[in-house]
This record gives sequence, structure tokens and C-alpha cells, in this order.
Amino acid sequence: MAYAIFDTPAIHEIPGIKELAQIGGEMVPPLVIAPAQLLQVLNRSSVNLALPSIQDELAVTPARLPWTVNA
Repeated sequence: MAYAIFDTPAIHEIPGIKELAQIGGEMVPPLVIAPAQLLQVLNRSSVNLALPSIQDELAVTPARLPWTVNA
């Protein structure tokens, strides 16, 4: 099964991606999506930990703090 993701030039520069596609092409989407999801979770949790400091430093009201997380 071929995925359109392999047709992009940026993907061809990743070392070992062609071999991975030939060996287990069905595993490539989860292997690409999982690290992206992990980075998103880490980013959101680090912002949540920094919210009190952001509120103090920037004089942000509690009503506007959710906008800081979503921005």
C-alpha cells in the first residue's frame, strides 16, 4: 500500500525512510504521528506549568489565560 506522504521531497531526505516504507509501510503513519502528538502534549503541559509566571510577568487577567494556551 502506497501513501502520499512518501511523494513529498522532505520525506525522501529522512534517513532510512525508504527502507521503512518497503519493510512495513503500514507502520509509517503511526511512527510519524506519534512523535508529533508527543510534542504537542509536552508543549501544552509546559505552557500550563508556566501560566502563573506568564500571568505575573505580563499582567494577564485570569479571564485571558485560556487565550494564552490556545494561541
